[in-house]
Amino acid sequence: MVDNKVIKTTKIIYPQIYAYTLPENQGTSGYFDVGNIKIGYTDRHNVNDRITEQIKTAAGHLHYDLLWSNPAQFNNSDKWFDDKKLHNYLRKFKHRDQQKFENGQLSEWFFYNGTPEKAQLDFDDFRNNQKSQIKEKLQYKLRAEQVAAIEQTLNYAKIHKSGEFLWNAKPRFGKTLTTYDLVRQMDANKVLIVTNRPAIANSWFDDFEKFIAWQTDFAFVSTSDSLKNRPVMTRDEFTEQMVEGKDRMLAFVSLQDLKGAIAFGGGYDKLSWIKQLNWDLLVVDESHEGVNTFKTDISFDNIERNFTLHLSGTPFKAVASGKFSDDQIYNWSYSDEQSAKLKWPADIEENNPYEKLPRLSLFSYQMSQMITDEVNQGAKIDGENIDFAFDLNEFFETNDSGKFIHEVDIQKWLDSLSHN
Repeated sequence: MVDNKVIKTTKIIYPQIYAYTLPENQGTSGYFDVGNIKIGYTDRHNVNDRITEQIKTAAGHLHYDLLWSNPAQFNNSDKWFDDKKLHNYLRKFKHRDQQKFENGQLSEWFFYNGTPEKAQLDFDDFRNNQKSQIKEKLQYKLRAEQVAAIEQTLNYAKIHKSGEFLWNAKPRFGKTLTTYDLVRQMDANKVLIVTNRPAIANSWFDDFEKFIAWQTDFAFVSTSDSLKNRPVMTRDEFTEQMVEGKDRMLAFVSLQDLKGAIAFGGGYDKLSWIKQLNWDLLVVDESHEGVNTFKTDISFDNIERNFTLHLSGTPFKAVASGKFSDDQIYNWSYSDEQSAKLKWPADIEENNPYEKLPRLSLFSYQMSQMITDEVNQGAKIDGENIDFAFDLNEFFETNDSGKFIHEVDIQKWLDSLSHN
């Protein structure tokens, strides 16, 4: 017996955005009133099939007027989109007073007050702008230590014009999101973020897309190679959209690029626009890396700004040098985090935000008296007595093949830790 069944493992899809209205006198009300336009999405070739499913009632099908349907594809691009991205764009820039259904869900009906052709224009605006920076619409709630960092910084900034402040906070503190919230509370318009570690650009843009882009009119501007496949804006693109009144900017640049620009003491013709602006806030991320150099000082001296925020988990040199006084530093350590975890009240409804953190044990290492005496004596170099200092980078330094240079000493140290 021959089995003539044909199994189809693929199907042709044709992503489309469509718009339709419901004529009067059909017993509809609310979002279906005259002036409201439904803007939806389907991957079927015939959009009428999808619309027919939506307007089915117990008494039959409502009458509808299909205004238009177009491919859900950005112009001059091979990138496609769905209605969620379009709806987010419309709510942010065109329909900020968009209402919700009774179940709390945002409506997909948009009020155009007798000008249905405007819906087509808004759709064209969106698909001509593949730089839309809205990804998701996520709310956030800061933890107590993040709120404290912002409050302490704002209080300092109020009485110290052009001042500097340091967040000495352990990794995973949530510095990007907390910084964005500080920016919002400062009501800043122009924010420049500089780092010696360009790879972290994605984490800055991730939080921007999810938490900031949809509920503010900020644009994220950068030409960092780390973000070349993300919908960031160039300076020129940002300037073009300023005609619509969107003039708030979060600019991200690597310290290497900044120091290489002619305007900041380098040899390349780039980033001159950064020097031409007066910035509300300069954020120096990973401020312990590559910042304390003559070239960096020249670069930062050429940036006009009202306030500077330094972010670091290990700002030992800056703190030891006395660059920051106690009232210029917000500290959040592993010990603080562990304490917050243990002290979280068990009788409140809110979940402990520190619960998933592993238990942390801290140990100190005491050198023998013989070694201590030798260290205290220091060493004479070129006739000058120099104190000994332990350098973690030197101790774990590697050669070109990746081998530890001080492997024997490292092994002795590990043996001592594990056996004593």
